[in-house]
Amino acid sequence: MALIWILVGGSLAIILVYSLYLAALPKPLPGIPYNKESAKKVFGDVPLMQKVRYRRQWIWNQPREHGSPLCQVFLLPFRSPTVIVSDYREVMDICSRRLKEFDRGTRNKEYFSIVSPYFHFAMPTTDPQFKFHKKLVRDLMTSKFLNKVAAPRVYEKAAALVTLWNLKTYKAHGKPFEAGSDLYSATLDMICGVAFGMDDTKSALQHEVHHVQSTNPIFPNIEGESVHFSRARAIPELEALFDISKMLSIAQASPFPSYSQFLALFKPKHARAQWNRRALIKQQIDRSLPRLMLAGVEGCESALDQLLWREMNAAKEADRLPDYYSPAIRDEILGYLLGGHDTTAASLSWWVKHMSAYQSVQARLRDALRQAHSNAYRDSRLPTMSEICETSVPYLDAVMEESLRCGSVATLIARTSTCDTQILGFPIPKGTDVILTVTGPSMTEPALPIPESLRSLESQESKDRVPCWGDDVSEFKPERWLKLVKSADGSEEEEIFDQNAGPSLVFSAGPRQCFGKRLAYMKLRTAMTLLIWNFEFQLLDESLNTPDIDESFVNLPKDCYVKLAKA
Repeated sequence: MALIWILVGGSLAIILVYSLYLAALPKPLPGIPYNKESAKKVFGDVPLMQKVRYRRQWIWNQPREHGSPLCQVFLLPFRSPTVIVSDYREVMDICSRRLKEFDRGTRNKEYFSIVSPYFHFAMPTTDPQFKFHKKLVRDLMTSKFLNKVAAPRVYEKAAALVTLWNLKTYKAHGKPFEAGSDLYSATLDMICGVAFGMDDTKSALQHEVHHVQSTNPIFPNIEGESVHFSRARAIPELEALFDISKMLSIAQASPFPSYSQFLALFKPKHARAQWNRRALIKQQIDRSLPRLMLAGVEGCESALDQLLWREMNAAKEADRLPDYYSPAIRDEILGYLLGGHDTTAASLSWWVKHMSAYQSVQARLRDALRQAHSNAYRDSRLPTMSEICETSVPYLDAVMEESLRCGSVATLIARTSTCDTQILGFPIPKGTDVILTVTGPSMTEPALPIPESLRSLESQESKDRVPCWGDDVSEFKPERWLKLVKSADGSEEEEIFDQNAGPSLVFSAGPRQCFGKRLAYMKLRTAMTLLIWNFEFQLLDESLNTPDIDESFVNLPKDCYVKLAKA
């Protein structure tokens, strides 16, 4: 009898295990291309992704591999397939016009669940808290705030970077040195200055200047290699802010983002950083409140001040006590720091590489800036911040836009279908994760063919609004963003920047496009102007200027070096 029960129990166990195995296998959506072998494995496409050098590149290459702008991949057991869409017009359609069918992806919330769970970027538009958070931060991209608060601090830090690189160029005796770390310090100083009004005692650049002044670099034994400058000791508060993107990188690389970040907090460096971040924000709130109580709105000197002022007024309107230390304020300022730092630093790093590689572009940009700021050039001084912000320099806009397009700092937009719908005629069930690529086919590679009849009516009607790129789509050519138009008096043609010259989704699109777009352009415009004004980025040995990528929170160049001479 016992043997019978053992056999029955064993059979049931086998049936249960086999049932779980079948349940875990991928369930392809009908009609959409996929990797056939992956559909036979519990972990689907994960083993394939683990073998490739660049995970994100593998994702955006899948549509090209299948010869279709739409394909599906299997990223987790027991989970429905993820659909990849790689076509500029379809991405624009989904992000700008089909808002009731697609919302923020569930993965976004998982990525931020530990670092800043109440950051509005990760919230679905339908979340009741989303409107409150948008109201909380809405002052931060107004012209008044950008011109009065952000601009002076951005300019000050960009000028400090010029000071640091002048010092390093002198000590390096014309040899190349690593630049990516300095760009990261500069952009962190910029956003900390705007976010907190943080003084120079907490400036990463100032610490670096003092360190370089008191030390000497190590010179290479081989011609063409770089000089090595040691780094200043890290400031704990700033190191804690650097850790935000590291935590998000951990989440992005894992099938279980929240769980992976939770485990990461058991490591002392991440736990310490988490504590220091929250302590820093509390300290800055304590510093801001007395000034706001005395001066009112005129005392707003930072992004944090604006959030506190908003909360003060919201509490009065609702007849409640203000909560200045709320998770909403804490996470919005953390998100502001993250969004205003990593993407800008990575964009400048790619731009630096482009300036070294494309000498003719660099020379033309410098000439354009000198002509646009002729008074500053005549007086042998730097252009002022107001001159930089108010003067139109079409070629600078073109170089900036082309660097952003080719740098592919952010490559993917995550959405989730909120109802049963379709994309290009293929049925998409409710709850399907959708990855929209912002690089690859139609944006940095030739587009994949799509019959017009498969597109939505609105997409068809907007067909000619943004023309397709030509055969040179993969090349770095700032001129693609320029066009000739008749001058106001009609006597001659002038060159202007055309933001709709061709497909680009660097800041996403639609109502949920990047909140910090205006601030990002200001920082890039200022840094690029002052650096080109002061330095010539000379040619580097190929070993110091490779196209290799470091897939962290954003796509960073693996190497970022400069060999500078006085312009």
